[in-house]
Amino acid sequence: MKRNEPLETYAAWRKDEVARLLSSSGGLATVVSEQWIRNGGVVYGAAFMKPFCFKHIRCRKEEELGLLRGSKYVQSSLDGIHQSIKEDLCDGKKVLFIGTPCQVAGISNHFKEYHSQLYTIDIICHGTPTVQILKDSIPKEALEKDFDNVEFRNGGSFQLVFKKGNKSVWDRPLAHDLYLKGFFKGIFYREACYHCKFATTERCGDMTLGDFWGVDMSVLNTEMDKGVSLVLINTSNGKHLLDSVSEHIETVSRPIEEAVAGNHQLRHPTPLTWRHKVFRMLYPRTGFRIATICAIPDVVLKNLFK
Repeated sequence: MKRNEPLETYAAWRKDEVARLLSSSGGLATVVSEQWIRNGGVVYGAAFMKPFCFKHIRCRKEEELGLLRGSKYVQSSLDGIHQSIKEDLCDGKKVLFIGTPCQVAGISNHFKEYHSQLYTIDIICHGTPTVQILKDSIPKEALEKDFDNVEFRNGGSFQLVFKKGNKSVWDRPLAHDLYLKGFFKGIFYREACYHCKFATTERCGDMTLGDFWGVDMSVLNTEMDKGVSLVLINTSNGKHLLDSVSEHIETVSRPIEEAVAGNHQLRHPTPLTWRHKVFRMLYPRTGFRIATICAIPDVVLKNLFK
């Protein structure tokens, strides 16, 4: 499919600091989605669903968008989504789809005749493990708790948290979480992720969102730990999305080179290393814990010494 080099690059964040801190980075995906629904549109994005799965859902009301908030370091299912989007488009509704670049490419190609109705946001994706790998990393007693959401980040800190409403019922910080450690070392993504054709500055979404790692903080009137989004405007539709929320956000124009320097996924896919091979070889035989420890022994030992 046609991909586009960014027309504009921004560091951006939501002005509402309370709402901003609820998001993983600068809160741009949420504020754009809220405005889209206020204008009569429908939003599709990834959410945790009970008993334990991650899937794309349809949001028609602002209060439903809380389910989409936050990074999800796991694969999201698109079961039933194509049919639902088709029904919305045939009914004349405007649709905003948020997903990984490969998901956005699939949706855009499937509905290319609805260009004027279908807007897309692709996220800067490192790779997606399966839900089963995540589940295998969690103690049985935690899975038996009563929770309705799973979070992977709390503002600038990384931790796995099970929540019931706004209350944490189980949590595991990065220092003790083998899943997050393995995720950041890229040891258990899907095979296709290591050969991703979308890990480049040429984007398939109208807008691209991610964390603006490496941004020159001296030019921003904010703090990184509150969340700063990287925003790439790739098409006129993407420009429309940004303009629609201009009164609710702060933006600072930045060079694309700065974005690329801080985000390797804009240069190349996550490399396929010996760590992944060790994990894949051991995981079916030894289970998650031993396979992960053997794949990242240096990381585990470093943490023990700390």
